[in-house]
Amino acid sequence: MSDRVMVDWARRAPQLVSVVLLAGFTCLIGARGAVARAAQPEVAGKQASRASDELETATFGGGCFWCTEAFFEELTGVYSVVAGYSGGFVENPSYQQICTGTTGHAEVIQIVFNARIVPYEDLLEVFWKTHDPTTLNRQGADVGPQYRSVIFHHNERQRQLAEQYKRKLDESRAFDAPIVTEISPFQSFYPAENYHQDYFEGNPKERYCQVVIAPKMTKFRKVFREKLKAASDAGRRVTKSNAQWKAQLTDQQFRVTRQKEAEQPFSGEHVSSTAPGTYLCVGCGLPLYDAATKYDAGSGWPSFWAPVNKDHVMTAMDRRGSQPRTELKCTRCGAHLGHLYNDGPPPTGSRHSVYSAALKFEPPR
Repeated sequence: MSDRVMVDWARRAPQLVSVVLLAGFTCLIGARGAVARAAQPEVAGKQASRASDELETATFGGGCFWCTEAFFEELTGVYSVVAGYSGGFVENPSYQQICTGTTGHAEVIQIVFNARIVPYEDLLEVFWKTHDPTTLNRQGADVGPQYRSVIFHHNERQRQLAEQYKRKLDESRAFDAPIVTEISPFQSFYPAENYHQDYFEGNPKERYCQVVIAPKMTKFRKVFREKLKAASDAGRRVTKSNAQWKAQLTDQQFRVTRQKEAEQPFSGEHVSSTAPGTYLCVGCGLPLYDAATKYDAGSGWPSFWAPVNKDHVMTAMDRRGSQPRTELKCTRCGAHLGHLYNDGPPPTGSRHSVYSAALKFEPPR
């Protein structure tokens, strides 16, 4: 870590103390549910794009995963964050087992990210600045080895960066006590039950979310505002008349995006592309999909397992045809993009089937 980063640590310290030291709540026991998502960047059984080489996986434990998941989901370049368990000796543990503190597992999040957009070093910065890495087997009121501060590295480079960052923090006395964060090789990951996933987003009125997570998120967004996905891009609505859309778009683009006509399979210009870059809405230019999440589903249309920002793509029920389908639409201009299916690859299990005519490709800058 550079000297500039260390100076930045000292400058931001007053803002960050209240982020990492907010007390947590104790375990809440619940029923185990089936989890359809795994957290591996590989597109199992599918042909991934060449751009998918930019994807990496990170696994962090920083106390209750309801909090840590919410932080990392807002970072630009992060496309999947799954709450789960890692570092123990019990296969496929339940939450009830984890809460006993006897399985060896820690509550962790598994992150799939584009290293070109958000380097691993940036994830480490967020990790260490959003929890207290100096308390052994504890975060606030959450006590036990399942709440330990831990980094499970997936390769030698991640190990070296984590060790270096930890050493620099200790040498600079960024914290009042020595860092006790465990740095160990990744072995296995078990996704947590469904009700744990996207907990803050799905339960904003729950007391834990209001009292513990929400204040942390406010401070997190202030400190890391330059690294967050820009929600404002989608909030600026674009509305035009059909005459204006016709003047802007080609005939096929207009028929697909404004009249919801289907594009013939294997006819679009983006079906076979594997180049790194970003796919924008052809109508308003809103970034929709990273080529790193593109894969060949064999359908004849570009397929992606996640958008660049879930706020940039909205869904609606499409009742045309013999069976209802989930329509994908651009949040900013309402363009018809394609359809959403649940037969996609890990880590999300989703397939965003998008028409080429709805997309404009932009190579990396």
